[in-house]
Amino acid sequence: MTFDFLTFTKQTIKFVSTIIVLFVVSSVSLGQSVSGVVYSTLNEKPLIYVSIGVLGTSKGTISNEKGEFKLEITGVSEDSLVRFSMIGFEPQTFTIKELSKSKNIIRLENKPIQLTEIVIKPSGKPKKIGTVNYTKFGGVCGWGGTNFGKGHEIGSRIELGNNMVQLKSIHIRLFKQSFDSTLLRLHIRDIAEGLPSDELLNQEIITSVSEEKGWVEIDLSKYNLIYKGEIALTLEWIKVYGINEDRLMRMNGSKNYTANVLFNLNKNNGTFFIRKGSEAKWLRTENQSPSFYLTVQE
Repeated sequence: MTFDFLTFTKQTIKFVSTIIVLFVVSSVSLGQSVSGVVYSTLNEKPLIYVSIGVLGTSKGTISNEKGEFKLEITGVSEDSLVRFSMIGFEPQTFTIKELSKSKNIIRLENKPIQLTEIVIKPSGKPKKIGTVNYTKFGGVCGWGGTNFGKGHEIGSRIELGNNMVQLKSIHIRLFKQSFDSTLLRLHIRDIAEGLPSDELLNQEIITSVSEEKGWVEIDLSKYNLIYKGEIALTLEWIKVYGINEDRLMRMNGSKNYTANVLFNLNKNNGTFFIRKGSEAKWLRTENQSPSFYLTVQE
């Protein structure tokens, strides 16, 4: 009887252990990432640089040049929501559980945009609005590494005034860039309860910055951007190209040299906005801002 009991116990333990191992392997395979491709329903072509993020968290990514994506979701519950969004398209939202299959096909529909024609008759000289200087020995803001910043945004509050103005150009002050070039997406948002809110742009504006340091001008005149009041002007990190070994930096007392793209800060005034992922919560810091300003025409 004793032999039979021990045999049964060993078999039971082996069976239970097998079930546990299978459960753990299954959990790991489903719980670490989800992947797929994003298409446009208009022409069934892949959509590049679609923002993809878990709502309320810093977990996010961006689709590549083939529309493909891989979103790391370690530690996220299967009921959490993932949002796919892009300017000019209706966003789509799915649960982690819905996306936990081997290959997801996501289709975004074009978003009809009602445009009101506004004509600006130049009534004065172009003027600069925003943070036009920086603290010489102050802090910096930006991103490090080749993937860390995907979907991260930084920017500032800008008061355009009560009259409609046309945005002619944006100027950003690079502290230093280690990459051959960095691809950035511009966002202009309304402000609600002190934080960036609804997107005001109706088209994607993506620019490549290749300068190592100093002021960089981005031409906006061809987009016919006309606004008034207060806006949140932010830049989103999309991707980087190449690493220039001569431009590597040591950050925060580290002995190791790393690749970064960093902007100067004005540590005396302004409002600084940041969010660490396309669906992360916005954070605001007063009395400092990145050195970004607009040239506008009334």
